[in-house]
Amino acid sequence: MNLLQANAISVVIDERKILDDISVHVRRGECVGLIGPNGAGKTTLLRVLARLQQPRAGTLSWEGADMHTIATRQLARALAYLEQGAPAHWPLRVETVVALGRLPHLSWWQRPSAQDQTAIDHAMQLAEVDYLRDRIVTTLSGGERLRVMLARVFAAQPQLILADEPVAALDPYHQLHVMELLHEHAQRGGAVIAVLHDLNLAARFCDRLILLSCGQLVCEGGAREVLDAEHLRQVYGVEARVLETGDEYALVPWRRVR
Repeated sequence: MNLLQANAISVVIDERKILDDISVHVRRGECVGLIGPNGAGKTTLLRVLARLQQPRAGTLSWEGADMHTIATRQLARALAYLEQGAPAHWPLRVETVVALGRLPHLSWWQRPSAQDQTAIDHAMQLAEVDYLRDRIVTTLSGGERLRVMLARVFAAQPQLILADEPVAALDPYHQLHVMELLHEHAQRGGAVIAVLHDLNLAARFCDRLILLSCGQLVCEGGAREVLDAEHLRQVYGVEARVLETGDEYALVPWRRVR
């Protein structure tokens, strides 16, 4: 059974169709890459999947049940959303920000337990932000802040992580680290849908890619199928140099063709 299923999703904003009849799904154990050029509708689709944006048409189901019948607190325990750019609006300590990930597991009157603190500490260690524990989050660099917000996601211990450009502000070391963490989360029985612009990271770490263009689903499948020369030319407007070594597949955008 699919963990999350979206059927025939359409979104219209200011009379412009942002998503047109999109159907996607994710199963436990999958890391899915949501790819496509700027303006393809990736963030909008992710927000719909997170139940943060209402579509004009279409349905969402969670483990076969209508997603809109699931209580917000229950859904917040099962699903975590990492926003693009990982904004931080309040000058809070890093540990306090990460601890916010435990809120769906607490009643309004409860204080975090020793078990909650263990989850918080483990999440900070996973994201390698433990050394920032006492820093004020608004004083951090963009990359440091993104990793703190990722730690908050892991502190929530969700089944599904929806991540919008989780490596955009990171150096190569931390890009690899974050993708490894997301892939490992899926391998441990969770699931991930991540918006990605780095096609090599998408090809390497994602079990399946979903390619969007102009609000429409172009294709989905493995990296070799989705990132072929025709799709790169038609959707991205580029030609690429491709490197294949055994099971590994990499490409370098080489020239524009438009």
